[in-house]
Amino acid sequence: MIETVAADTISIANQVISKTDNETISFPNLWMWIAIIEFILIISLIFFRRKSESAREQFKREAKAGEIDFGNIINSSFHVKPLYDELKVKCHPDRFSSDIEKNQVALELFQEITKNKTNYKKLIELKELAKQKLNINF
Repeated sequence: MIETVAADTISIANQVISKTDNETISFPNLWMWIAIIEFILIISLIFFRRKSESAREQFKREAKAGEIDFGNIINSSFHVKPLYDELKVKCHPDRFSSDIEKNQVALELFQEITKNKTNYKKLIELKELAKQKLNINF
């Protein structure tokens, strides 16, 4: 009698173990695939983040590749302020309020002047453009 009870207990235990094994096989596989997908996603994000260049690094690379105009740098350091002030006053859109076309041209020039207020070379070009388009005598 004890042998039959023990044999029945062992057979029931084997059935329970086999059922739980069959049920848990798909569950760990699901988590394994989720973990693999997360791993691939993390690796790809790290790869693309390192591949993209920051704005500072891009500026350095472009600066090293281009020519440096030391004459413009020196002129911009010492002579840009009086030129900027003169252009700012003479090309202001309020001076051309009677003529709509000249007012529009003066507005565009004024915006360019304020955008390039530290670039001597560009301000000289804008001065020539103002002479041509707005008939300003400097």
